[in-house]
This record gives sequence, structure tokens and C-alpha cells, in this order.
Amino acid sequence: MGNRVLSFALNKKGMGHASRLVAVHSVLRELGWSSSFFVGHEHRIIADYDFEQIVIPERTYGDPPGLEARKSDIRRAVIREVMTDGDVVLHDVVVHPELYELGMTHRCRQGYIYRERKDQADPTAVLRAVEASAVDVAYVLGRAGLSDVRHGIRVMGVPDVVRQRLGGESIWEPGDPGLRVLVTSGGGGHDDAESFLNAAITGIARMCADRALRATVRVVTGPYFRGGVALEPNPYVSLRVTSYVDPHHSLYADTDVIVSQGGYNTVQELKLAGVPAVAVAGERMLDDQHARLAELAARDHVTVSGSTPEEIGKQLAALLDTPAGTAIPTTPRPSGAEAIARDIVRLAER
Repeated sequence: MGNRVLSFALNKKGMGHASRLVAVHSVLRELGWSSSFFVGHEHRIIADYDFEQIVIPERTYGDPPGLEARKSDIRRAVIREVMTDGDVVLHDVVVHPELYELGMTHRCRQGYIYRERKDQADPTAVLRAVEASAVDVAYVLGRAGLSDVRHGIRVMGVPDVVRQRLGGESIWEPGDPGLRVLVTSGGGGHDDAESFLNAAITGIARMCADRALRATVRVVTGPYFRGGVALEPNPYVSLRVTSYVDPHHSLYADTDVIVSQGGYNTVQELKLAGVPAVAVAGERMLDDQHARLAELAARDHVTVSGSTPEEIGKQLAALLDTPAGTAIPTTPRPSGAEAIARDIVRLAER
């Protein structure tokens, strides 16, 4: 089959991998390509964009060797059944071993999306470390204009990737009173999501009580959140909690202020939306949210906060005290998804 892209979407804790891949696959679909996603479990975000999902057994740390071997055999059998010569394989941050190996067998061109990591600034070193040095091209996010060849792998810098939503309907009800505050932890599956969400809710509630300020707080926990959130008694704040917002709705339409963590996709959307925001760095093994938010803080509409309720409330109050009429900068939608998609088309033609 020609003009088809295959990807594995790893999403156990966040939605970043699926979101970026959906962005690129969507552009390829506009260019006449078809897509198949391999997944460990079905993802709502992929379903909402109407892409095919094929479930394969996930690699689980701690599995006995015999069980992992059987899982690997199943993964290979399923991928082999789907894959044909001439497909293009696109990996995001993590290279799926069986998809990579069978891609080589079927002479598939393979691309790799690289998001900055704490431990390794060179995407080709990452690929060599996981024995995937036959990948044809590494796409480096946020480095438009970069062009290099390292260890036989073409390195191409592209603008950042932001998924195009399918609509802009507001998440707010017409009767929601007062300040409209959105709190989000992205996918919500990371270990610090529960403490962040509760610290944000507490900080907002205390700030509102101190100022006798009415607010409606909309908490989007993320689909992988398994903790709990609570609001201490407060006559000034109304709380509404949801796990997921579909792409027909906008998190930013009619939103007055946002309190969020600093994941890659969230930060790119904050740059684009221009809604005032308080951002708190989450602790991740490979993703340096502190460095990402330090760069984001240069924008007038975003302030970086510590993780305690007191710090979040203080930064939120300072943000609200910004003089009315201050221009809120926004940026054009990054074209990284289009740059990757068009390069994939060229890659398939070689």
C-alpha cells in the first residue's frame, strides 16, 4: 500500500505522543495519505480525529521473560499483518522496537520526532542507544532551519507542533459566575498530578477568599488521572471537574486565566492562545519542564510559580493585578506538523 503512515502512540501518563502524532497524521490525511495507529489501549483523542487504532500488547516493566516474549510475538504478528512495503513509519520520542524492526524488513522509510530531553541533546545519539540508527530522519522540534547529517541520519529542525482542534466551542456555561479559571495537568497520569491539582485549587480558593472574589474553577484532570481533587469550604468558588475535553471544544475560549503544568503540548498551546496563565513545572524523568517554563516566562501573559498553594495564589494575584489593557502577545500557529508531513511525502518518493 502506498501513501500510508504507521505510528505507535505511547500514552500511559500523558497525551503528548498521541497529540503530536495526530497533528502530523492530520496534515498527511489532507495530502491524501491514510494512517494506522498501533496502541496499547484505545485513545479518545485518536478516536476523536477518526483515525484507525490497532491494539497490541503493551510492554510492561516487571513482566516475566516468558510473558514478554509472548507479547512480543503477538506484536510482531499484528504489525506484520498490517504493514506493507512502501509504508512510512513515524516514531514520536520513543522508538517502538517491533515496529522499527519490521519496518526495516519491509523497507519502510522511518522518521523520528525528537522533543528536547534532559539527558541527551542529540537525537541521533538517542537512536543509536536504542539500536535504531537505520531511521532515515530525525525531526527536532522547535529548531526550524536546522539541517545536518549525523552518523548517517538526516537531522531536520522543524517548528513546534500544535494539534489543530476541530472546533472552538467554549467549555464554560453562560451562568458560570465570576472569574473563569481553568486548571489542567495535561494527561494527568504523572505521579505529581494529584498534588498539583489540589495545590492549584487551594491556592485559587484562598486568593479568592482574601479578595472576596467570585470564581468558577474548571478542572480538567486528564484521562489518565487516577487521584482525587477536593475544594475546602469556600463561598466564593464553584468547582467543576472533568477528565477530558474533546477537540470540538476550546480550553481557551472565554477563559480568563489558566493554572497549568509545563508539558510540551500545553506550553505550545499557551504560546498560541495568549490567555494569562500561571505555570508550575512538573518533575519528569527526561522532560525538563523547568527549562521550558523559564523560556515561556519571557512572555508577558505567563508567570512561573512554585508548587505550593501559597505560591500559586500569590502569582495568580499578581497576574490579575496586571494593568488592564496590557497587550497579550500571541504567536502564529507553529507549522511543525506541516513541515514533518511534507518531508514524509518527499521521503516516501525517494
